Amino acid sequence: MNRGAGRPLPWLVLGGLAAGPMACTNDLDRVASVEVAADAPDRITSDAEYLFTDSGRLQNRLRAGRIAEHLAKDRRRTELSEGVELVFFDRTGRPGSVLTARRGIILPADKRMEVSENVVFTNARGERLETEHLVWRQDSGRVHTDRPVRIARGADVIHGVGLEANEDFSRYTISRITGTFVVATGDTFATQAP
Repeated sequence: MNRGAGRPLPWLVLGGLAAGPMACTNDLDRVASVEVAADAPDRITSDAEYLFTDSGRLQNRLRAGRIAEHLAKDRRRTELSEGVELVFFDRTGRPGSVLTARRGIILPADKRMEVSENVVFTNARGERLETEHLVWRQDSGRVHTDRPVRIARGADVIHGVGLEANEDFSRYTISRITGTFVVATGDTFATQAP
């Protein structure tokens, strides 16, 4: 009785082992020919969350769908895309103001972050700023834009071009302001000057 004739598996395994070393080779010239663009990021992270602290106290939480970091000194920057969310925490560690946008860039040498496309900044009082571009200067703790802005404050909607605010958007100044205001009876704003 021929035992090996009915079982082709051992012959296939032996044949695969013999052919294996010949099939798995690396062509070092081919590997070396793969080029990476000079402006390509050094590191890419998807669905990332970064926490920023000062003396052990949480200051900000940054989330982005994609973070591309460029680490070379002459081009050091972090590009944020596929949705950006920056949460500012108060002194007690509770989330306060929230800044969202489609994309952004962090320029550490300038201590500056810029966000663009569908920028929405909501403060702890529920006031909502909408614009297309906003700059946050970390060294001064200020945000600003020279673009058109829309701020919703309850029933009031304020429009303007340009804005300067503190970093949690609790105090702000709007340039070239227009808008619709609802003035309740008895409001001091409604009284006329003598």
